[in-house]
Amino acid sequence: MATVTTQTHHTQVQVHQQISKSNVPLLDQRFAKLKQGLVKPEHKQKVIDSYSRLCNFLENEADRIQRNGPNMVPSIDFGDVLSNGGKLSADFADLVRERGCVILRNVVPEEQAAAWEGQLKDYTQRHKSVGGYPVDNPQNWSLWWTPAQVQIRSHPRVLQAMDCVSQLWHVSDPTLPVDLASQVVYPDRFRIRYPSKDAEYTLPAHLDSGAIERWEDVENRENYRAIFEGHWEKWDGWAADRRVNAVSDLYGTEAACSCWRSLQGWLSMSHTGTGEGTLRLLPNLKASVAYSMLRPLFHAREEYDDTQPTFPGSRPGGTQFLPTDETHPHLRMEKSIVGIPPVKPGDYVFWHCDLIHMVDRYHPGIRDSSVSYNGCNPLTPYNIESLISVRDAFQQAVPPKDFAKYEIVNEKECEHEDHGARVENVLSETGLRALGLKKFNEDEPGLTQGQRAIRRLANQLLGHC
Repeated sequence: MATVTTQTHHTQVQVHQQISKSNVPLLDQRFAKLKQGLVKPEHKQKVIDSYSRLCNFLENEADRIQRNGPNMVPSIDFGDVLSNGGKLSADFADLVRERGCVILRNVVPEEQAAAWEGQLKDYTQRHKSVGGYPVDNPQNWSLWWTPAQVQIRSHPRVLQAMDCVSQLWHVSDPTLPVDLASQVVYPDRFRIRYPSKDAEYTLPAHLDSGAIERWEDVENRENYRAIFEGHWEKWDGWAADRRVNAVSDLYGTEAACSCWRSLQGWLSMSHTGTGEGTLRLLPNLKASVAYSMLRPLFHAREEYDDTQPTFPGSRPGGTQFLPTDETHPHLRMEKSIVGIPPVKPGDYVFWHCDLIHMVDRYHPGIRDSSVSYNGCNPLTPYNIESLISVRDAFQQAVPPKDFAKYEIVNEKECEHEDHGARVENVLSETGLRALGLKKFNEDEPGLTQGQRAIRRLANQLLGHC
């Protein structure tokens, strides 16, 4: 027994040394117990075999992505979508589900989107001290309620575009309280990035909407069950059933998101070429998510090990970063993360909430790279809580809850006489509902039992009975 104990201790020391070399921090010991509960004993060998298949697949997939470059990101004219009843064709929808991203072209007229950019620039000139990131030269502004932002979120065609991509998701249980056809505003900021071949913008490869929560929250973890049973190829990233009550902000920090954004997205307000200070994506949803979820079990010496409290790129309360090829080498991010195709004002870019993405480090172009962040947020119990706080923030013209702790908020918009948190800037009835200002229609024909129930609950909690 003494010999076994000594050998075990020696092995643990080696593992700790290996982890230290790869700069993966040790978390609290409770995370070792969490890791040990991810895979059931009867699935362990299946997971080991699955991981091996996955690593081999990623090797070839990275080469394929590099060969095709920006063309890996599907795009379609929104006029064609509207001609098809506001739906993507079945084949194109399957392609989007595979890649995890899409560009809808010409969602709003180019002139309108460019005008919004001009209005936002004028607003920041009038209020230069509001703050933002980077602190010394703001480009992501700490503003949420300018007239342009409120108008963008409530523009009828913007909401139609969100409804279109929301249909990529599905619910197998019609009684579940989720309504993919109703949107909830999650007010985010806008970015105006100035051309510069020298100024570096640091937002490396990452996942939003939670980090350690993907493993730690019991309901959230259920979304990845197939992966932890050794069947990553069968994982369905577009099943909404277990997303309804999944929690992505267990720690309540400013890095968390207290809303389920089924797809993240932004509306372009400028002409921006590939690599010109814009978005970069890893356009294979299933393989990249499977690898991200399994990596904590294999990062030490590439052998299955569930004994250490380590989750590479994760820390409680932080964003899920995939910072180095040392911690996530099989993704081969130098090949597999590509810049999106050129966009123009009025184009709308969406990507799945679990898709790896980053931003160009430099902007060597000649024009500002301007976008307004506006993701899809279906009506769920979790998102109703967010909606109530958003409505309050709108009515007071103050930072939304998730951003209220930001140190880079130097001024509140309620201090500005020209802020946009006014009903007259809301351009549609659907926009009023998405802000919690108008009752959801519980009697709309064709609703499922779950849709009707969640609309009724929203109306009750919002006081629209």
